Amino acid sequence: MIQHQWLRLGNWRPEDWSLNLAVFLEGRPVGVQALAARRFALVREVNTASWLGLTFQSQGIGTEMRAAVLHLAFTGLGAESATTGSFIDNSASLAVSRKLGYAADGIERRVVRGDVVILQRLRLSRSTWQTTVTPVTEITGLTPCLPLFGLPPQQAPG
Repeated sequence: MIQHQWLRLGNWRPEDWSLNLAVFLEGRPVGVQALAARRFALVREVNTASWLGLTFQSQGIGTEMRAAVLHLAFTGLGAESATTGSFIDNSASLAVSRKLGYAADGIERRVVRGDVVILQRLRLSRSTWQTTVTPVTEITGLTPCLPLFGLPPQQAPG
């Protein structure tokens, strides 16, 4: 896990970045929420990915952590769309995505541990997100960081 974090930070460029955030509950790490993009300043699309410990699932934490990172993407950075994906047998992950307004966007065939599995791609537009979610997340201190995401520091996204 630490090597993965160092790799993502070490390879960060404004035109290709991945922000990996730790999720804590009562001071304990329980999950990871990622937000990534390539050529974000032009494309205005992010990809979200997450992992939540089994013990902490079905408590609304997955929905809350994804909503928070989508708030950063749409309100803080000015994204126009967000994508994600889940294996079709992961009904909990698919439910979180649908609850937040994502819609099916095709499938991919992947190989995991030597077996072919089906990944359901999902997409969320800014307009759908704005009508689906009422964020309770506050963003502070983002303006000086905007160049790290390929955006001008004076830009007011969203």
